[in-house]
Amino acid sequence: MTMLKGYIIKFSHALRGIADAVMNDVGFRTQVYLGAALLFIVSVWFTPISSLEVLMIIMAYSLVLITELQNSALEITLDKIHPERDKSIGRAKDMTAGAVLIAGLFLLFTLTLVYFFRI
Repeated sequence: MTMLKGYIIKFSHALRGIADAVMNDVGFRTQVYLGAALLFIVSVWFTPISSLEVLMIIMAYSLVLITELQNSALEITLDKIHPERDKSIGRAKDMTAGAVLIAGLFLLFTLTLVYFFRI
């Protein structure tokens, strides 16, 4: 019972983190809104859509959200630890932003493949 309680507590921390990102992080909130709009457009435009196509699109979109959460968490931590401008801190932030960009490009690539396989 104790082990199960520990997992439930950890799960609640994760949900609280996601909720905090949605409420307080503009970048993550933007990704959620744009992704929801994108998924709606895709579901209308690509109808009917196969289970594999849905899976690939959701996986690519999830990658964008995951990298955005990691980017935001790193930025918050670095700003707290080192509030002054620092070249290496800026590079680290740029790298995590680059990870978000790569994930977004992968989503775009996935959508492009789904579209072109329909032609």
